[in-house]
Amino acid sequence: MPVFNRINPKDFFTKEEISVLLFIILFTFIGILFKTYRTFFQKNNDEIQFEKTDIDSILVAVFNNEKVEKREIISTKKKEEPLQKKSIDLNKASVEELKKLPGIGDKTAQKIVEYRKKYGRFNKIEDIMKVERIGPNLFEKIKEYITINK
Repeated sequence: MPVFNRINPKDFFTKEEISVLLFIILFTFIGILFKTYRTFFQKNNDEIQFEKTDIDSILVAVFNNEKVEKREIISTKKKEEPLQKKSIDLNKASVEELKKLPGIGDKTAQKIVEYRKKYGRFNKIEDIMKVERIGPNLFEKIKEYITINK
């Protein structure tokens, strides 16, 4: 006990450092109290904080130590309906239809429609590479799904 009487925090820390340490200790304690309250009194409300999306369901399963299959992780709304080969006509497809193509999102689909309105019909499927955001790599991914009907 005599050792503790000789130790004075002011010998080791400045007044500002003591204030910061007390601040950190106080808010750590408050955080622990909130966490404890939520754990014991709001147990049934855990499901409310998650919306019913694929990613949220997977996160809930992972944090609850449930097994998640690989196909559940990979599934997206784009891939739920298998896309048929040569099923998207570049000269008639809407933005929604174009978004079904692999690698084509909202902006790129909109660019395709804008290009079609500005320059007219596509004459061959390779012409889609003239659209901004579509290069050879993306063309390779989508070429089996697109067609030009005359």
